[in-house]
Amino acid sequence: MDKKSYIVAVDIGSSEVVVAVGSLAEGGVMNIEAVAAEHTDGMAAGLVDNSQMVADALRRARISAEQQAGIAITEAYVAISGKFVRCARYTDHVFVEDAENCISSRDLAALSERMRNVKASDGEIIMDFFPLCYKSDTGTEMKNPVGCYSKQLSSTYNFILCEHMAKDRLRRVFLDAGIKMRELYAGAAIVGESVVNSEEKEEGVAVIDIGSGVTDVAIYYGGVLCYIASIPMGGSALNADIRVYDGYIPPRIVENLKKQLGSAVVDLTPDEMIQMRSRSRSIKPISRLNLAAVIEARMTDIAEYAWGEIKEAGYAKKLGAGIVLTGGVAELMNVGELFHRVTGQEVRTACAEVGITTESLEKVSSPNLALAVSILLRGAQVGPNRVGVYIPTTPAAKSEEPKAETAKIEEAPKPEPKPEPKPEPKREEPKPEPKPEPKPEPKREEPKRRDDWDDEDDDDVDIDDGDNDIAEKKGWFGRFFSRAKNSFSDAFKDPNEDIDEDERW
Repeated sequence: MDKKSYIVAVDIGSSEVVVAVGSLAEGGVMNIEAVAAEHTDGMAAGLVDNSQMVADALRRARISAEQQAGIAITEAYVAISGKFVRCARYTDHVFVEDAENCISSRDLAALSERMRNVKASDGEIIMDFFPLCYKSDTGTEMKNPVGCYSKQLSSTYNFILCEHMAKDRLRRVFLDAGIKMRELYAGAAIVGESVVNSEEKEEGVAVIDIGSGVTDVAIYYGGVLCYIASIPMGGSALNADIRVYDGYIPPRIVENLKKQLGSAVVDLTPDEMIQMRSRSRSIKPISRLNLAAVIEARMTDIAEYAWGEIKEAGYAKKLGAGIVLTGGVAELMNVGELFHRVTGQEVRTACAEVGITTESLEKVSSPNLALAVSILLRGAQVGPNRVGVYIPTTPAAKSEEPKAETAKIEEAPKPEPKPEPKPEPKREEPKPEPKPEPKPEPKREEPKRRDDWDDEDDDDVDIDDGDNDIAEKKGWFGRFFSRAKNSFSDAFKDPNEDIDEDERW
């Protein structure tokens, strides 16, 4: 494996799981090595509803990312979004130690330590905290207080909180998938890392990430994150509205219909009919104007909720860089124009483009990948992830081993019972066969060995059934006895003939 410093990010969204792998290139920019997304139905408005389904989707996405990047993923930086994530402010102060009232770094550390001891409310945990601004004893704001003169140093910190229950459910998903969570971030708090630059953060900008089940709002001003909010409404609400409009539209068609022909503004939509087909049957055609009317109504609700959060936070008149839209629903046609009409702000749609190499722009050219890239950039500030050596043959070898074993088990019985029993009877059959075969052979050979038995006697023995029966039953002795009997009978046929006793025997 090469010596790259790898960063792994996991975005658990309401409808899909995204795993991204990056490596630090020269200049500190991120090079995107792999991006894999898998659909999941186990999430509800950013909250894990079925841990098994989400873990399965995470495993599939991890395997795909490992194959692309050529590494084994063991840990990752993770983001979480939903109404269970919120921000809260807390203000405290310390007295300056220096007798001349000159603020030092020790005073900053003391103030930070006091903030570190702040306790979250029951059922919540503190995910992150950072200062919004510093003030002197006269109330003057200070960006860099070290070196300034004041008797005391006060600051307001922004705390990012998350409910225990939501974090525990997500942690179980990663345990089931075999991945360690290195750090857990609030999606709204880091989504701006890859879509807005430092100048926009300084001027004031609102980043609105419109996902499937959650819409995150993040407000930057003065170079820091000032406010976040999560609205439990997103693209899934649009799909539900389209499905019930003018009869039932199959769910698998809705998403493509929305992306390809949907529009967020009616008066910018052409007046034409949409003909759809579901496999072998035609679906009742609908008008694009009517489809746009359904989308516009729901998107107006989302825009008004997001704008309401911005106004409540007190930054409606501080957005010098306007509003930046990202997330999967940001690809919807004319959605930027709708937000402009609702908020009166300058609006643009953005993909991940900040902090990454030029070669990586094409890999993350969709707004729904902005959060995953932002996680990579934030993780790079902490440190690279531990990764393992990816061996492409390992999964194949594991899958082939059982196959090879089963193949052996199947092949073993085939040759053993079939070929072996076949030769066995063949070997047994020739054993009895040679026994009868030598029997007739000695019949023909034995007479040739004896000179006193002529050929006529041999022919008589072969033809005579009775003698053959005796020979077959008694063997060579029977044949000898039969021939001797015939000889005696021939000898005593003529009683008048004189026979020498010596010649007779």
